[in-house]
Amino acid sequence: MSTSQIPGERVRILADEFLAIPATPYQQRSLGAALALFLDTATKTALHRAELVSKSALSRLLNEYTWDTAQGWTVLQHAQWDALLSAARR
Repeated sequence: MSTSQIPGERVRILADEFLAIPATPYQQRSLGAALALFLDTATKTALHRAELVSKSALSRLLNEYTWDTAQGWTVLQHAQWDALLSAARR
């Protein structure tokens, strides 16, 4: 990730990498809805408040589907290191 990218671009790139982890488009859509739900500071986080998918779809994503959560942590760790290195360069 280059330092010329503005923070909004970094967030989009991180979101794209993170949302590509689940194997199926259905799981990707559910993960996107979960992220939107958890990142929305205006409302309380509750599965029944999701707008894009049903609460049962989110429950299945979090409890039943076997998607690579270790890869998710790796993507997040790389993003944290990139942010730290970018800040250190300034």
